[in-house]
Amino acid sequence: MENDRQDSYNILYLDNTQRGDSKGVLLLPKSFETGIDALDKVLPKGIPRNSLTILAGDLGTGKSVLMEQLLYSMLKIEKEPCIYMNFEGPPIALQQDMESFGWNIDRYLDSGQLRFLDCFSFRMEPAETPKYSHFVKDPKDLHSVTSALYTMMEEMKMMGRGAVFVDSLTEMFTLVQEERPLVFHMLDGVKSWRAKGPKERLVPFFCSHHTPLRAYADLDDLLFYVVDGIVDVRFNPGFADRGLLVKQFRIRKMKGAPHETYWVTFQVTPDGIVEVPLPVPVLTSERPRTSKKK
Repeated sequence: MENDRQDSYNILYLDNTQRGDSKGVLLLPKSFETGIDALDKVLPKGIPRNSLTILAGDLGTGKSVLMEQLLYSMLKIEKEPCIYMNFEGPPIALQQDMESFGWNIDRYLDSGQLRFLDCFSFRMEPAETPKYSHFVKDPKDLHSVTSALYTMMEEMKMMGRGAVFVDSLTEMFTLVQEERPLVFHMLDGVKSWRAKGPKERLVPFFCSHHTPLRAYADLDDLLFYVVDGIVDVRFNPGFADRGLLVKQFRIRKMKGAPHETYWVTFQVTPDGIVEVPLPVPVLTSERPRTSKKK
């Protein structure tokens, strides 16, 4: 789909199974497959374009890899424009991380298909900014971040196409300073993104969020109520008790889409996320030690 043709069409959204063509009408699917086999297996009809989805879980569980693979799929398979809001590291860090999996994004940056909304580099005060990146001088001001985001969406003609990735909501929460209570201010911000992006423009948002952090426990409950989709990522607790970190994800919530809710066991491989069988626990005849005196 060419950018310069976007404004000359009325947009009609259909199910993934429906295809067609009509004069003056551009037919787009109202949902899309992720390109990740393990994820598509539990989302048989795909993810609705009008959704704001959170990838929530502990540190090290695989949220970042999952989001990077989603980003690469949108760029390469769906061939749609994407915005990456980086709060946790500079743009070069994402490029290096994705390159380690063979996901080279240089051509998408050069073509303008991928752009960064850089909310991290204010810490380093860069002398110059790459053409594919918008440098936010004060990301502590959520209004300026949101305004820059909407401007970029307009420039990239993101209407019924493309996606926005936020890494991470947790880091954004630590930056924002307001006289209003943090919980309500952040919720207003997320609600605004959901209204202007997924609901008005049919541009899905994917946001990573670190849980459980006690400082944001109250916010988590309200945040999970507001969003459309939740992908939980965890270490299987039974194996963690034995000292083995087994990564799993599940679809806790996905409005407007059929989905399975069981835990999917996966590994992070050189090709990204791959589903694997749940390991067979190693049984031992050793009895647990006790400090009880005889």
